[in-house]
Amino acid sequence: MKVFLDSVGLTEIGAAVHRRCVAGVTTNPTFLQEEARGRPLAHLRRIVEVLRPHGLPLMVQVMTTEPCEMLHQAEEIRSALDYPGLVVKVPCGWAELEVIAELDRQGITVNGTACMTAMQALMAAAAGARYVTLFYGKMSDTDIDAATVVQDVAQGLRGAPRRCELLVASIRRTYDVHECLRRGAHGVTVTNRLLTALCEHPKTVEAVRGFAASFMPLDSVALRPR
Repeated sequence: MKVFLDSVGLTEIGAAVHRRCVAGVTTNPTFLQEEARGRPLAHLRRIVEVLRPHGLPLMVQVMTTEPCEMLHQAEEIRSALDYPGLVVKVPCGWAELEVIAELDRQGITVNGTACMTAMQALMAAAAGARYVTLFYGKMSDTDIDAATVVQDVAQGLRGAPRRCELLVASIRRTYDVHECLRRGAHGVTVTNRLLTALCEHPKTVEAVRGFAASFMPLDSVALRPR
C-alpha cells in the first residue's frame, strides 16, 4: 500500500522524500492558506522543485466551489507548475462530475476527493478520476462504518474498465492505516505526525535499548583487510 504525505511544509516533505518512504504528496487549501501567505502557486512551485528529481505525484485541490472556476483553476495550476506529476483534486458531487470528466478529456490527472460513500467514489472513478479519496475520520464522525466503505470501494474498483486507485485520507490513528491496508485500499494520506508514528513502536525502542546495553567495541584490528 502506498503512503502519501499530507503536507505543504518544505522541511517535512524534504525529509520524507529523502527517506524514500512516501509515494507522493497531497495538499489542501487549508494547509496552503496557513503556509503560503497569499501566494499558493509560488509555494507549490517550491514543493515541485523538491519532488521533481524523484517524479513523485503532487496532488493540489481546486480552491473554489464553482464548477466553471474549477476548470479555470485546474488549467492555471497545470500551466503554472508545469509538472508531469500534477494531480488535481476535485471534490465529488453531481456538478463536479462534469469537471472531472472534462479535465480527464484534457489529459489532466484527477483525484475525486472528499468522498463519504462508496457510490460517490465509484461515480468519480467512472467520470474519469485516476484516484478517488475517502475521508475516513469524517465518515466515522457521522457513524458511517468507514472500514466497510473502504472495502466496498476497493472491490468495486476491481471491475472498473479504467485503472483508478483508492486513497484514504482524514486518518487520525496509526491503526486506521492498518485497517485500510487490510480492507484493500491502494494508499493512504497521512500527516507528518502520523507518518513518523508509522515507523516507530515502543517495543522497538525497548529492544534496541536492550541490544545497546550489550554493546561492545568492534574488533577493528581484526576487521582490517590484510
